[in-house]
Amino acid sequence: MTSPIALPRRMRATFVAALTAAALVAPLAFAPAANASSHREAPLIAMDPAADTTDLYAFVSPDQPDSLTIIANWYPFQHADGGPNFHRFADDVRYEIHVDNNGDAAPDITYRLRFETQTMNPATFLYNTGPVTSLDDPDLNVRQTYTLSEVRSGFMPMTTVLGSDLPVAPANIGSKSTPNYVALAESAVRDIPMDGGAMRAFAGPREDPFFVDLGSIFDLLSLRNQAAPIGYGPRTPGVDSLAGYNVHGVALQIPIDHLTMGDETVLGIWATSSRQATTTLGTFATPESSGPWVQVSRLGMPLTNEVVLPRALKDAFNAIPPTTDLALFTSDEPAGKLLAQSVLTPELGTLLGALYGVPAPAGPRTDLVSIFLTGMQTAQPFEIQTPGGPVTVPAGTNVNQPANVRPAEMLRINTAPAFRPGVKDTLCGPPNYALGVLGGDVCGFPNGRRLADDVTDIALLAVAGAAYPVLTAEGFDFNAGLISVLDDGVSANDRPYLEQFPYVAPPHQGQEHGHSAIWRNFLSFATKGR
Repeated sequence: MTSPIALPRRMRATFVAALTAAALVAPLAFAPAANASSHREAPLIAMDPAADTTDLYAFVSPDQPDSLTIIANWYPFQHADGGPNFHRFADDVRYEIHVDNNGDAAPDITYRLRFETQTMNPATFLYNTGPVTSLDDPDLNVRQTYTLSEVRSGFMPMTTVLGSDLPVAPANIGSKSTPNYVALAESAVRDIPMDGGAMRAFAGPREDPFFVDLGSIFDLLSLRNQAAPIGYGPRTPGVDSLAGYNVHGVALQIPIDHLTMGDETVLGIWATSSRQATTTLGTFATPESSGPWVQVSRLGMPLTNEVVLPRALKDAFNAIPPTTDLALFTSDEPAGKLLAQSVLTPELGTLLGALYGVPAPAGPRTDLVSIFLTGMQTAQPFEIQTPGGPVTVPAGTNVNQPANVRPAEMLRINTAPAFRPGVKDTLCGPPNYALGVLGGDVCGFPNGRRLADDVTDIALLAVAGAAYPVLTAEGFDFNAGLISVLDDGVSANDRPYLEQFPYVAPPHQGQEHGHSAIWRNFLSFATKGR
């Protein structure tokens, strides 16, 4: 199908109107199943947490600028004290991370993980029978391993097993059972030789690195840290609704030269989960799965399925590949018309204007199409801060758009040397995690996604038009004062990230997890002096 970029102007407007449905990504929504970046975002996957992809990150490794780190997380809202059957990857789910290195919306490289669980002593109910000090400790009763494969697409697809029987870090049970958990989890990191250098891999429980105040946002767009009417009255700090929760994560650190192809430096990345079509249950028997693999979860850009798609399409989006996105968004079928209808009257923009008087650019929102579907090229110059001082980025600069892009929903990142921190002549200045590209940080979200990027505030400001003056040739007077207003008040994670691979903080422990303590501290602050 012809890309809308190559169509005549009148026809292009029609395509853009449909595509904006997928582009209008923001952190606010009213669908009951929507939670956080991709936590319980669709009805069916909300009933299958082990296969639910929660977040996806892709960034040039800060301590290895010739490598790209990809982190995909699954299984939302894990309480650390969930014993005796602590959370784990599912043995009957195929977990995958896909990379498109030529802009055609199809996976060119896929990293596939299959897990296997072994119970050493089924005669006990215990996860561990004593202190666990190593991955092969006889006191570790329940163990998981995984096989990591690389699938190369093309005329003759090729699958290579990169590693088998790789250890999964166990649960962080408590100070008696896992007395030195940090070292225990670090021992699960594996180095795998490959073309262009070594790859590093890690799988296991991690602290949920996403941060957002869901409690106030889903209460009719309230922002706890603002005064009424936007907030509740007296301003109070935002509350990280994910504080104290864990996820199960996969982190891969891969040489960039191993991922790119030819002169194209922009990569498109998304993660999926799949189950086999048939599961047979029996009394006192292990469930058996058979039949073809069916995709049940998909995640590229954060917040897409939660706040754009109507409930009738949420499960379908989780089941389709990016190669079908353009056809769906431009279809005259009922599903396509439903999607187009949601674009013609975007609820979020209407509510922001009606409730708080927030103006937005008139449609079609080509700036959002660039951010979330095609990658970004600048239409107007803007200034960034670099190690050598201020630099003006000219119009026509390619931030993260592939040369022959087929519009599709995925996370895109430019891996060219100019977009790598710590290399000569880099455009990466001081990180601006609060605003990313909107604040002149061209190496931040939505050019890739770092752990500390505040995607909630960035996406909300993007919908309000913050990027419109730069990404379009049309004028729009964005009110910079909105930067301090459209803010949920949660600007950082509840735990600091690691400075080395796998970067995500260790999981909360079961004996003394932080979720209840977070709320006790907040309630104490909120009621103090009353």
